[in-house]
Formats: sequence, structure tokens, C-alpha cells
Amino acid sequence: MTLIRQLILLFSFTACLFLPIFSQAESSVWQVSDGKNTVYLGGTFHMLKPSDYPLPKEFEQVYNKVNWLVFETDILALENPDFQKYFQQKMKLPSGQILADKLSPKAYAELIRYMSKNDLDIGQFQSFKPQMISLIINILELKKLGLTAQGVDDFFGEKAVSAGKVLSQLESKEEQASYLANMATGHESRFILQTLADIKELEQELDKLSQAWRTGNVQALYQTGIATMIKDYPQVYQTLMVERNRNWLPRIETLIQQPEEKLILVGALHLVGPDGLLEQLKSKGYQVLQYKLAI
Repeated sequence: MTLIRQLILLFSFTACLFLPIFSQAESSVWQVSDGKNTVYLGGTFHMLKPSDYPLPKEFEQVYNKVNWLVFETDILALENPDFQKYFQQKMKLPSGQILADKLSPKAYAELIRYMSKNDLDIGQFQSFKPQMISLIINILELKKLGLTAQGVDDFFGEKAVSAGKVLSQLESKEEQASYLANMATGHESRFILQTLADIKELEQELDKLSQAWRTGNVQALYQTGIATMIKDYPQVYQTLMVERNRNWLPRIETLIQQPEEKLILVGALHLVGPDGLLEQLKSKGYQVLQYKLAI
């Protein structure tokens, strides 16, 4: 399974996950309560096909219930030219280093083969980190499958701005850029080789993930997304999933302590597994229930 699939579900388990409260999979929206206050956690896809709309009804219903939306990061600022310049700089190698020097002969040869097949000049990418190359490859392959940049987050972000709703985030855009720039550090060759191997099964795996997401099938999300991520990208899993979830948890708890209901939207894979937000919140005593569509 490719990294970008974790990124679009995410960007990021055990038998205790599959307790009865999750047995009837219906949506990827959960209700979290401390007995007094409630927030909603929505698992998202960060990139979707036009055919994926309309979104599951649960998202729209909860969106209409709240006046406050919380995203992984400041999604509106991501289009800012200054931030794009900042991100590009974060993804560049230090002066004097080139991409060819960061990869094993095998990984570099496979990358050249991919670039040639897709009419790309590898010389244009020599200043970038392998992490950036992996993102470029995966985004290119996702676009071939018809996915666009507008996923669940962008869709509701634009609606919320038009409606004058409150927007906030769990991490700064600079924090998110740093996570992406440093994932798999020290394991760059394996990272590139795994990326190139995984794109061969991208379409089939993406279909599985999409179906699991639309139905809130936590077990399928874990098996198709997290289990393979732990196996194929252990360092990336620690950086993008475990560490970020750990940082987000106290921020989510602060949001729960405030009386106003909120919809918190994060990549769906951040929710599942023993390191996922649902299990972490349960272990802290919060009531976590899969949201039921009101009729």
C-alpha cells in the first residue's frame, strides 16, 4: 500500500478495536463525549474522485449540527504562495547534495526507469529529498485514476467559510510540512523502492479503502491501511501516525472540555488501531460511539 494512500486517509490494530460498539459499521463519523460535552470525529479522504460525491449523509448531517470545524491543519493557508515556497524549501536537500547521492544504486535505477516511462526528466528532481519524490509519484498515479485535490476536508472547508463557521486546526501547517519532510529519514532507498512497488496495486487497494471509509468499516480500514503501513513503512507509521496522534490527543481533549459541539476532520486512518484516536480516547474514559444517521 502506498504512502500517499495513508496521507489521503490519514496524510495518519488490535482485537480491542473490534468491540461491539463498532460491530455495525455504518459511517466514518464518531461521537465522543465526556458525559457533558460532545465532539464528532470524522475520518476523511484528502483526495476523491468526482464520482465519490455526494459524500456519506452522516458527514453532511453532523456538519449542519455544528458551527465549529477543526481540521488537521490550516487548509486555507496551504494555497498561500508563501507557504508553498516554504514547503518546497523544506523538501529540498541541503546545498551540495543531490538525489542520486541519497539512494542506493538499485533504488536510483528503479526511479530512473519510472521517470523515463512517465516522460519525466530525473535531472529536474535532483535537488529534492526522496520524501518529495515519493509524494510526486503517488500524486501523479492518483491523478491517473481520476482523483482530484478536493477531498472531504476541502469540501467542508469551503462550505464552512461561505457559511461563516468557526475554523481551527490540530497542528500548524509548518508542523505538517516538517512531518512530511522527515518521514522515513535514514531509510530513503527502501522508501522509494516500496513506493514504486506499491503503485502497481494502487487502484485495487484504493477501491478497498474507499469502500471501508464510506461504510465506516474499522476492521477493513485497519487491515488495508494501517497493517500494511506498519509492515511496509514502519518509520513513516511512527512519524505520521503515532507521533501526530499523540500530539493531537491533548488538543482534542481541550476541545471536548469546551461546551460547543465541533466536527473534527482527520484522515480516517488516524482513527483506527491501538495507536488510533478512537482507542486512545476510549482508554481515557471518553464514550466513543459510531454516529447513527438521524432519520
